[in-house]
Amino acid sequence: MSSDKKTGEPTIQVAVTGEETATDRPPPSADVLVAGRYRLGRRIGKGGMGEVMAARDEQIGRDVAIKRMRAANPSERAILRFLREASVQGRLEHPAIVPVHEIGRDTDGLPFFVMKKLTGTSLSEILVGEDQQSFPLQRVLRAFADVCLAVEFAHVRGIIHRDLKADNIMLGDFGEAYVLDWGVAKVLGEDEGDFADVGSGSGERATAVGTAIGTPGYMAPEQVRGIDIDGRADVYTLGCLLFEILAGEPLHPRGFEGLQSALIGREARPSLRAPDRVIPPELDALCVDATAVDREKRIPTARVLGARVQQFLDGDRDLAMRRVLAREHLQRAQSAFNAADSAERRRIAMRESAAALALDPKLDGAAELVGRLMLEPPREEPRDVTEAISADDVHAARAIARAGLWAVVGGILFMPLLWWIAPAGSFYVPVLTGLLLLDALVAIHAVRAATPRPAVVMFANAVIVVVVARMFSPIMIAPGVAASLAMAMVLTPRFSRLGSSVTVAVFMIGAVLTPLFLERAGALTPTMSVDANGVLFRAPAVAGYEGPTFIVCVIYAIALIAGACVAGEAMRRRTRSAHRHLHLQAWQLRQLVPR
Repeated sequence: MSSDKKTGEPTIQVAVTGEETATDRPPPSADVLVAGRYRLGRRIGKGGMGEVMAARDEQIGRDVAIKRMRAANPSERAILRFLREASVQGRLEHPAIVPVHEIGRDTDGLPFFVMKKLTGTSLSEILVGEDQQSFPLQRVLRAFADVCLAVEFAHVRGIIHRDLKADNIMLGDFGEAYVLDWGVAKVLGEDEGDFADVGSGSGERATAVGTAIGTPGYMAPEQVRGIDIDGRADVYTLGCLLFEILAGEPLHPRGFEGLQSALIGREARPSLRAPDRVIPPELDALCVDATAVDREKRIPTARVLGARVQQFLDGDRDLAMRRVLAREHLQRAQSAFNAADSAERRRIAMRESAAALALDPKLDGAAELVGRLMLEPPREEPRDVTEAISADDVHAARAIARAGLWAVVGGILFMPLLWWIAPAGSFYVPVLTGLLLLDALVAIHAVRAATPRPAVVMFANAVIVVVVARMFSPIMIAPGVAASLAMAMVLTPRFSRLGSSVTVAVFMIGAVLTPLFLERAGALTPTMSVDANGVLFRAPAVAGYEGPTFIVCVIYAIALIAGACVAGEAMRRRTRSAHRHLHLQAWQLRQLVPR
């Protein structure tokens, strides 16, 4: 049974047996009731053995379809086959199999049976593209899975359809699916007798009478050979239908060539036949498994075939839902990104775009938006970022304070050498030692403090520079010490205006030059003089022999240069590590943006 393309009414296609041609029966009178309750209408379909009439069940008040003998004087064998079809179809009470309401004889004494009247579209019409918009692939596959269950239902009851094809499958207007035309079905365990020579169709679609039963192009290899078959023959035909649904063209040609093609076997991957179509690999492999030439290697039952299609649909529905959700997340992300640039809007845009990308990595625009959000900084610095930077500043200040503590410890260890070259009774070395111990306490406090105090550190360092400038002349050693301390203080993150480079420079320059100006003003004893022989330094903290002084100066020079190199190397490694980390992050983020 299939639907009429113009009216949507069901039509019937029945097998041709090769019997004598008979004259068609005259059209029924509108006043005649069949079996006292069915008022016949127009003919809505016909086949080789019967015709289907629209009818009205006056007793119940419903529209039905009545199939009756087409010939006016059919043979007894034709009548028996007609009744067999009604009996087989009537045994199968399944939602996807058209129910038979009644079997009887009309006023001419010929048999008829009453069926549910269908409205819908045959699969053959859908496959040729007449109504593809109303029947997307998902809907057709759902109907195919229902058909598989209906065929399995028949198999469990010992009935093999033998003539499944696109013409014999209908998709109803309300989501139903129907398997039609059970006229050549095989009943297992039943002697077919005269029914063994039933062929299907006519013309190039017909098989040779007395050899095989089915439609060329859909028949299983064992069905073509005419050997005993089981439910796997229908599984093969369902595989051919699935291939046709996916590829848009039949697996085998029609007519005699279709018989030969089934026996030899063909590549059953629809993706190879239709490379321009997007065919899921699961269904691609399923067609191959269902159409194996050797039935021992074929999918064993129609239920398994339908279940595998349903498994794909369940996953496909989940994928479709993920794509819908992804688009919704992306729309919210774009709205937040295009609104006022605030931390909250930015946070929403980031979360929504990330959710969209996670749900559908291939969604257009999602990766690009994530990339822009990551690479383009906001106009206003978020509070979380400010707090994180402040925490990093404290960490860096503590690290520099620890390095300064070790420098102070090195200076304290250097004090015995200054005692060695200092004049007897000099108070400069004890003062400097005390200042270094005080500076060590300041450094310890800076390591442990929640918030560093730059004013205390700067004042302590400036006093040390002043003492060193007085001990060894302002122009001799003090500038190097001041430069080292100034660099350390400038590298320390700013926590107030006192941490600026200008403030540090003013303090350190003042610490070096103040003793010099006081000397030139006569307030302090001069430590430097210039004459025709050059510059003469008179450092109050140095006296005694030349050898010890030379040794101390060499050690000081080595320590100063080596310390600067160690500090510079640490800075270089830290800077390079930070740059490497940033470049890696930038590269990773650029991969999100399609090129």
